[in-house]
Amino acid sequence: MPEKHYNIHYLEGTALVLKNIKENSYKPFAGIEQGLILDLGCGPGIDAINIAKILGQQVKVTGIDHDPVMIDKAKTSAEAVPNVDFILSEAYPVPFDDQSVDGARAERLLQHLKEPAALVAEAYRVLRSGSPFVIVETDWSSLSFYNADISTAKKVNEYLTGKKVNNGAVARETSSLLKGSHFKNISLEVYPFVVRSLNEIFTYLLLDQSLTEMKDKGYLTENEHTAFIKDLEEAEASGYFVCTINLIIASAVK
Repeated sequence: MPEKHYNIHYLEGTALVLKNIKENSYKPFAGIEQGLILDLGCGPGIDAINIAKILGQQVKVTGIDHDPVMIDKAKTSAEAVPNVDFILSEAYPVPFDDQSVDGARAERLLQHLKEPAALVAEAYRVLRSGSPFVIVETDWSSLSFYNADISTAKKVNEYLTGKKVNNGAVARETSSLLKGSHFKNISLEVYPFVVRSLNEIFTYLLLDQSLTEMKDKGYLTENEHTAFIKDLEEAEASGYFVCTINLIIASAVK
């Protein structure tokens, strides 16, 4: 797997931008009055803590992540929230018994997995009948630049979709993954994310890092790299810079 392109600072920053999407992803859990909810790939615990606060102390929320740095941060942030805890574990197998969970959520996790279907199947296994499962994903294949050379932009899209992460287009497969694991009542919502400045695209999509990687690894020539950035800089200076990418929320019930 390529070196991961996110850290605590990145996840905390994107949490502010994705606030509306995150809040909408919590809604399927609103009817749960007691029981256990899992946040798979919980990162620094932002969503697990939010859900625990929203649903109250009769509902326990457990966040799972494979990164000890993330888990340590999550535990520190949750010290005043009694109904949330965190487990250091790989995404699958999920360390819970069959039909022992009342809700589960996975945000921007499937894109990093070599076998996303295995995670979806594990979610189905641990959920009780009638329980919701929510997936939030970035559709890296939808990334579009409107102010730069088309052929270079296509290379950037392909790198981010197929090289930078394991499954950059998995957002487009979520409904089939859910159906394949026998989930029902599948719904899908698409959220366009419009970026209007280079600072935003460097901060939220880490494009500067990816462009440098592409140049260093030979996916872009020096001239392509320089010209692409110059086109974006000129568009921003002239007031017409725009880049878009879609995120999705897929939800279903066991």
